[in-house]
Amino acid sequence: MIMKSKIYKIASVALLGSSMLMSTSCNDWLGLSPESSVTATDYWKTESDVASAMTGIYCSWVNATNRIFMHGEMRADYLAPYNTNDAYTNIRECNIASTNTWVAWQAYYTVINNCNLLLEKSDEALAADASFSATACEQYKAAATTVRALMYFYLIRVYKDVPYVTWAYFSDETNRNCAVTKQAEILDDLISQLEKIEAAGSLPYSYSSTNVAANKGQVTMYFLKTLLADMYRWQGALATDKTKSQTAYQKCVDECNSIIASGQYTLIPITKQLPAEAGVDLEDVSSMLYQDQFYLTTSASVQEMFNAIYVTGNSSESIFELQIDTYSATPFYSMLIASNRPYVPNSDLLDESVFLDSEKLLGKVNGYEDVRRLLNNQGNGGYCWKYAGMDMNATVYSAASEFEKNIMVYRLAEVYLMKAEALVQLAWANDEDPALLLEAYKAVFKVRDRASAVETTDVTVNNAAFQDVYWNELRNDQDFTIAKGDLTCQSMEQFVLDEEGREMAFEGRRWFDVLRTAARNSYGKGSCTGGGISYLLNIVTSATTITKASSVRSRYSNYYECHYLPYPRNDVKMNALLDQKSDWEMAE
Repeated sequence: MIMKSKIYKIASVALLGSSMLMSTSCNDWLGLSPESSVTATDYWKTESDVASAMTGIYCSWVNATNRIFMHGEMRADYLAPYNTNDAYTNIRECNIASTNTWVAWQAYYTVINNCNLLLEKSDEALAADASFSATACEQYKAAATTVRALMYFYLIRVYKDVPYVTWAYFSDETNRNCAVTKQAEILDDLISQLEKIEAAGSLPYSYSSTNVAANKGQVTMYFLKTLLADMYRWQGALATDKTKSQTAYQKCVDECNSIIASGQYTLIPITKQLPAEAGVDLEDVSSMLYQDQFYLTTSASVQEMFNAIYVTGNSSESIFELQIDTYSATPFYSMLIASNRPYVPNSDLLDESVFLDSEKLLGKVNGYEDVRRLLNNQGNGGYCWKYAGMDMNATVYSAASEFEKNIMVYRLAEVYLMKAEALVQLAWANDEDPALLLEAYKAVFKVRDRASAVETTDVTVNNAAFQDVYWNELRNDQDFTIAKGDLTCQSMEQFVLDEEGREMAFEGRRWFDVLRTAARNSYGKGSCTGGGISYLLNIVTSATTITKASSVRSRYSNYYECHYLPYPRNDVKMNALLDQKSDWEMAE
């Protein structure tokens, strides 16, 4: 497999040797050119050809990251327009034409076709190259299958029902008309494919004992398990059968526990001190409740955490990140950093509703705050700091040539949040089991404690912040119990969603998290647990303009298909089996 130091150096070899990788055309709905006769004759002869094709898959994935990011953020509430961008404005206002730039899905299907080509052609190299082992060939196939599954996972969250193409286009004779397959059917099939790979052990847990980038930048079994956990929580949300839903949530918890227990990943810690240890005079705040249950962070340790995860990359918290060796390989500079960038953080929302100030006197005196506030929103004019920052001291990338950050896909913090979300749903189906709700809270607390999350964003018990009431037990990881009703499933569902927002802000998750929570259990009307359209409606005012909020709410409330994007118009015209969704036909 290909290491970070090689991925872009050999990309040109992969592209030269395989004309189908990342090629485009206006002549068919997939936007893909057929493989040339030269490629068919001379390629797929050695393991090196397969390795180069795998590199091409990673490269085409990098090319799709701007669309992946925007599809996960642009309809949500954390991102705001900065410079005029009609395509984005129309998206925010739910005035989405099928010709809108951001509706195109070609980038996903390019990656998918590259994966399909490897899956169909790698056996030719296996037969021709005596040094190429069957085990290695299956490993490449498993990696390609996993990447393809991720691309389809994005597609069904963005468009819902989509053409499900599992064969490669490399001949002019290939029929390219393809009808859509239902969202739930695709998800079930993707999960089945990944479960088979997991059971067969076709992927390694690591590639190197010394090269960290090799383990973070290639598909491993841990990446597959994380993707499976993510898919399970969606399967649980979409299922209309209670048993299927609960089984999916339990599988999500099991995969998360497996990843956490592996010991391969750790949350990057932030050093904390109790007020007395930090030299704070407590006499002036002696009447403050829980004054001994409060701590301050050190700026140096926050800086170390930020650098490890978002600047240097490949930290102990990272499960998978696309390796970037050249600034030209990533689109995030122009989107989020350049002076004419079209997007900035929604600062008012983040400051007023997401990252609240502590209400404790000690917190006000000492500037105690959730460290993620500055991780996400900082600098003059506003920057998504995870992308723009070179450090935590307001130093922003000044030129595109300096921007070489890896692209984060999954990290351990999200695994804790996946686990918590699934546990809440399991508790809901088990008469609001307090033990399961406490376990869910503890998973969230792991993430909040690292971030020094303030009490004002915590869930409450007896009108007090849960983290204050059980301070010692939580911080010392002690066993304790709570009474039924101390935590409720309804409040915990919202709490987990809010925490997903704080932790995963600007990592391409926000719209998907809100949509999943809203759509769960047939938008709260089914026989399973949780969910409700209100979760989606609650973000509308912040996700669009005040003047458009009422009409957007009306669209979202009455036309659920509008929660997903329309199909690209040209693709509908060129694919004889693809019809536009009715809710979007009426919008145009």
